[in-house]
Amino acid sequence: MSRTLDIFVDFPHKIEYLIKELEFILDLKFELFSDGTDNWYEFRNSTITLTIGKHDFENDQDIKFEEYPYNLSIRSLNISNEFERKKWCDDFASYVFQKLKATERYRLMIVDNLQVQLEEFVPVVKV
Repeated sequence: MSRTLDIFVDFPHKIEYLIKELEFILDLKFELFSDGTDNWYEFRNSTITLTIGKHDFENDQDIKFEEYPYNLSIRSLNISNEFERKKWCDDFASYVFQKLKATERYRLMIVDNLQVQLEEFVPVVKV
């Protein structure tokens, strides 16, 4: 299985509202998919796929998956060189994370391959 970077988002509303916000913030268009049991949204181009949905991961030591209902999973595609594949994935995940962080509206956590927490962001509450 190929490596993923996953951004977990604490968003209190339905996924449809999150998708609308992400489409605006990232200037991307997401398509709805279903396998009969689960529904998820996806953006895909020739080098990157970004999949968005709810998840059922349990907390793992210090990684508090359960505090974030939505998972944005990023994976690179169609790149044979491992270094380039990792760079595309890292760069796109960083772009998405920074764009979401800049809104200062969401608690965020980015995790490498569902094993290593790289960064967490908690917006400052404005009074």
